[in-house]
Amino acid sequence: MADALESQARSLLTAKAVRARAGQMLELGLRDGLQHFTIDLDRMNGVADAVLAVTRKAYPTLDIPFHARWRHFVLGGVDRWARLADAVTWPDRAARARAEFDLAIVSVLLDAGAGATWRYRDAVTREGIGRSEGLAIASLDMFASGLFSRDASAPFRVDADVLAQLPLAALASAFQVTDANPLLGLEGRTDLLQRLGRLVAERVEVFGLQDTPRPGGLFDHIAAQATGGAIAAPAILSAVLNQLGPIWPSRLALAGIPLGDCWRHPAIETDDATTGLVPPAQAIAMAELFADRTAPARRVCGHRHRQADRARRIPQRRPVRRP
Repeated sequence: MADALESQARSLLTAKAVRARAGQMLELGLRDGLQHFTIDLDRMNGVADAVLAVTRKAYPTLDIPFHARWRHFVLGGVDRWARLADAVTWPDRAARARAEFDLAIVSVLLDAGAGATWRYRDAVTREGIGRSEGLAIASLDMFASGLFSRDASAPFRVDADVLAQLPLAALASAFQVTDANPLLGLEGRTDLLQRLGRLVAERVEVFGLQDTPRPGGLFDHIAAQATGGAIAAPAILSAVLNQLGPIWPSRLALAGIPLGDCWRHPAIETDDATTGLVPPAQAIAMAELFADRTAPARRVCGHRHRQADRARRIPQRRPVRRP
């Protein structure tokens, strides 16, 4: 019974479940079965036209990049991470991929509303940068300085034990936080990284396959699932949701499995324990983590992604400032 419940819980942590439950919600709306919303398909063409107009204005060729952290590491037309990484002699391609997983995971987890006044002064341009762009460059500088590594001679890594004991003061200093330059949610960011460190340290079988436990060990866990040099995109999303999901305090759990951003809706009916549960169609952090996991696997190790159309392509929530 317990195994069946766990299987049902994990079935919600998939792209397939998001699509299926979203489809159920749509059908309910079309039957006028939602208490607070109605669906008027006669207005769909107008909505589509508006979306197309905004999209074509920003991307006339429709060459739309993924909403991924890697775009925020480009400042003034310079790809800061690529410049750093290309100067390193990596033992093999997998070593660089682990480092990129380390960087992306930590950077995404540090990315939340910074507040209207916070700025990060970039040491290169001397420019004050706010919002997600500032948080990204700040996190990249932390990573490059070895803040998350136990080995001063190997800064480009994130060690689980270092994260688990990360002092609030260290993160505050790295983000240049002062009374005049406050950063919202600093304690929450620190707590999230500490949670990540503890989780990674506990799951050596996932995060320590080829190295001491580190978030970047997720690369090896995912790469082990490749067949013929290809990885199913839904498998990458599933790995992110199942392996990293527990670090967030969860409102809902089933069979001890945290369900993250799942919500209840009384009209969703199933024949198992997942009745009434709706996984979100856009869990921003997880969608971003998924996009950030696919990039290193493609770029560094040449892994192709099968069934990429089964994972939602998440656009940037607002335009990224262009150089």
